Amino acid sequence: MLNTYMNEQDVPSAKEAECFVTIGGRRYTALHAKNFEAKASISTEEIPVLGKIISGRKPTGMVIQGKMTVYKCTEMFDRVVTEYKNTGKLPVFEIQTTNNDASTCMGRSTKVYTDCVLDGDVLLSMFDAEGGFIEQEINFYAADYTSPESYTEPSYL
Repeated sequence: MLNTYMNEQDVPSAKEAECFVTIGGRRYTALHAKNFEAKASISTEEIPVLGKIISGRKPTGMVIQGKMTVYKCTEMFDRVVTEYKNTGKLPVFEIQTTNNDASTCMGRSTKVYTDCVLDGDVLLSMFDAEGGFIEQEINFYAADYTSPESYTEPSYL
């Protein structure tokens, strides 16, 4: 008999992850990252079809964009901004993320985002007399991604 429900132990924990950022040939273990999210946004256009009430959709492109919140305990992104300021060339970088919750049956999922370019603000400095932690959101676009490791599908799906 097939399972009629999902095994709740197979819900992967978002905490069980690792992240690496490579800028200018230097690979950083991004232990200062608090959260990360990357999405593929597919654009489509409406296709009206003679004789049909429902219009179709055709894909016309895709954008890969992401964001991560990091604690400001490194100036790796400041150096990207400084190079752009001084040379007019914005360095690209790579981000590798892996989700690996050993309590699930799925294994590891790794994505490598390549030719990433910063988008938006980079916090250069701040202070706050009332305290708190210094953190910033880094937004980026990626030219491509690969999936060197993918989850194994649970047998009950």
